[in-house]
Amino acid sequence: MAATPAPSAVVELLKPLTWFAPMWAFACGVISSGQPAHGQWPVIAAGIVLAGPLVCATSQATNDWFDRHVDAINEPNRPITSGRIPGRWGLYLALGWTLLSLLVAAALGPWILGAALFGLVLA
Repeated sequence: MAATPAPSAVVELLKPLTWFAPMWAFACGVISSGQPAHGQWPVIAAGIVLAGPLVCATSQATNDWFDRHVDAINEPNRPITSGRIPGRWGLYLALGWTLLSLLVAAALGPWILGAALFGLVLA
């Protein structure tokens, strides 16, 4: 079994900087829906987390895993191609984040699960 990746390499793989656009888009959608947010803050917060740190991060890890051969030439310092995410850990992280995203989405209801599943398929 390959060595465990350092937490800093995992964070770099998940690219937190990219999470803000989908988080902000979700929040703007909540506001523009015209529905009162009173009493819904836990669900809204879960939706924001689902949009950014879960689904968006999944897409980043998935992309880096499937682009690893191209990145070995064009982006050799990325976590997977540089070896900081060793062996199949990149794949395992992408699959784990996908599962976690689906679990959170399922907890939020069937419509959210459907939307998250659609987004994850596109990832």
